[in-house]
Amino acid sequence: MIITMQGNWTVAVKSKNASFPQRFVVQGAASGNGTYTGTVGTTAFVTGNEWSISIQNNPGTGWQASGTKLLFPHQVGGQYQFDIQSNDAGADQDFDDLVLTCSTPVNINDFVLFGNVTLYSGSCIFNPCRKFPYVIETAAALEAALKNRVLDDWIKKYYPERVPGYVNPNPPDPAYFAPIVFDLTGEATQPNTALQYKRIATTDKAKGAKATTETGATMLASDFERISSSAQSTDLFKVQSSDTISLAKNIGGLFRHCITDAGSNLTLTFEEYDRTAAELLGGAYTGTGDRRLLGSTITDMNGNYIFFFNFGMTPPDLEDETDIASGEDIGYALFPDVIVKIVSSSPARVIYESAPYYNIPNLKRIDICLPESAVQVTSVCFNGNLIGSLGNVFIGGSQNSSASFATPALQRYDVANANFLEANGVISVGSPLAGFNVSCAAWGGTIDIRGCMYDAAKSAVDNKIHWYTIQIARFGGGWTYVTENYKQPLYGSPVLGNVGPFYPSPGGVLNGTVAAYKNIQREAFVDNVPWVFDQIDRYMQLHTSIYDTIAGVSTPGTFYLRVDGYDASGNLVANATDLIALYIHNKPLNFQLTSPVLADSSIVDAGCGLFRLTDTQMKTHMIFSFEASDPLGFVNTYALTMNRCPGTALNIDSDKWGNFTIAGSYTFPGGSNPSVPHVCVGYTGTQHDYTTSGPITAEIEPSATADGWLETGEYFAVYSFGLTASQRITNGYNNGVTGNYVTSSQIMMERLNP
Repeated sequence: MIITMQGNWTVAVKSKNASFPQRFVVQGAASGNGTYTGTVGTTAFVTGNEWSISIQNNPGTGWQASGTKLLFPHQVGGQYQFDIQSNDAGADQDFDDLVLTCSTPVNINDFVLFGNVTLYSGSCIFNPCRKFPYVIETAAALEAALKNRVLDDWIKKYYPERVPGYVNPNPPDPAYFAPIVFDLTGEATQPNTALQYKRIATTDKAKGAKATTETGATMLASDFERISSSAQSTDLFKVQSSDTISLAKNIGGLFRHCITDAGSNLTLTFEEYDRTAAELLGGAYTGTGDRRLLGSTITDMNGNYIFFFNFGMTPPDLEDETDIASGEDIGYALFPDVIVKIVSSSPARVIYESAPYYNIPNLKRIDICLPESAVQVTSVCFNGNLIGSLGNVFIGGSQNSSASFATPALQRYDVANANFLEANGVISVGSPLAGFNVSCAAWGGTIDIRGCMYDAAKSAVDNKIHWYTIQIARFGGGWTYVTENYKQPLYGSPVLGNVGPFYPSPGGVLNGTVAAYKNIQREAFVDNVPWVFDQIDRYMQLHTSIYDTIAGVSTPGTFYLRVDGYDASGNLVANATDLIALYIHNKPLNFQLTSPVLADSSIVDAGCGLFRLTDTQMKTHMIFSFEASDPLGFVNTYALTMNRCPGTALNIDSDKWGNFTIAGSYTFPGGSNPSVPHVCVGYTGTQHDYTTSGPITAEIEPSATADGWLETGEYFAVYSFGLTASQRITNGYNNGVTGNYVTSSQIMMERLNP
């Protein structure tokens, strides 16, 4: 795979130990792009903000990408250096077939970060890579931390807004979790390290000119003398209190065993962070300080990364040396604070953000642990099926290569993970990898289709899919080619690359009239196109609302989705067909709650929901209607509540619910989904419970033995109603239900003749 680079580097072939021809290709640079032979001593001088290197080999079937891995950089004299090792298509796995050395002069305002990225899971509360400060990075970890009394007190003091209050049973799709930082040693309050430099005369002008020309270096460390290295001030350091020591002991007792996996092929984005004034004075980390984007890099197969960035933060700026004469004081260089992020490119959203790494020196190793629940490593093949996953929901069973409509072929069961896609397209999800559980749900919204377009276990010549088509058909209807515009990010490119649709005409089915998409998985592995690995296993974002609409009306039902792979000649590749069923449902619930009224026209209606009653009108019937139904059977749950303020107990008679007592609040009998996988009888909500397809009319009144709506001695009361409901519809990411339908109404009563 490609190795991502930033800045100006000299790339040289260090060694070759292979029988296959070798070469390396530079792409996306400002200068130095091209193909270079794999001969020892071959050198490329490359400049640019972001670019890539691909090492390739030719086993006799054409050039293909070699496996690559990084060795960590180190300083050798006045140079930073690191090696890129590669393994070709041969039988050995020694990663010495072609080795490149990358080097760049040591500059006082250049920074090189490197390290290993792992994904952690298990019962971790704190990030296992971070100590001083300690960091909580997931909602589950926060929930666990709040069970500890000492941690609970500290979080409530410094992060009161993060303490959960009312728990919504159907929360919206979560945003990324902003880190909670326990900075017990005051690392954030320690000011940035300041390095004071003075320019010295350059004795070897020719050598300095050559270095500048070849690498673009302007601030060679050899041209400067470090005068001092110190903190800007010393009055912000903390003396640890007994409370802090107690907190540290509690945290130490909560470090638990974590499972870790390599964070391979992840795109890391780096930002420089300026602490807020409150943070500098000891306040809790907020993440609201000013930021500056530094760039991105991609981890290798083992999760190793190297990231280079230029940072001048001086009075005057280090990046501008034109006004500084030889021997003059250049001022202070401040070490930056850096945040690491994982950002999804399509749609653009932050998936993970670290707490700051403070006071980064010019060459720094930072091993990064990311919560696996928030960051999932892209897998090209999943379980090997052409349709391997819909969002985070793995689709099990055998690939439907014959495009059969028979029930056994459409029942795609992943028994081990308890994911069951039924023949009618209804899905039940039980896998913890999905992040949610649901029984008998429909599909809706935008669905990410993922799967195996390139099998890494096969040679490049055996991976024949160059193009793919997607078709969709409603049960009983004809096929339609999907023509949605789909793009993916290219490393070093400010714009997304177009994946399709195209209308190629190499022959066969692809005759210039069929919408087809490029197989970017193959392009990344074989053709060395620098597609970013973020979401590379996804080959379509299907907007289901396009397909379930008839005459402008959303019309749910069973649909069939078919994917076919074609070779470079436009011929269907053997075993490159898959077909599944999807029950697509984008129609909202029939959901309403009317404002209650009193069934006596002589009662004074003062407007705004206020009614004035005489003593003889105190037992008048109250009437309202409500509905929470889905005739197709995908209601998840609904609930109707009644509240009285003041909360005086009052006996009520109802035509729907019989006798009950309301003392402040009351929840009427509602309903929830009784469906289980495979059975999926469906639940229509109020339509099922009241055998009525429309709104349910309810009448309630005070019991015959009660005083009435206003008790003796009361002159005013408010009665309010709330209706909530949800549907079992998923896009493969949400919690299996959608809607979060909520509405309310109220009626106020005042005694007319107190």
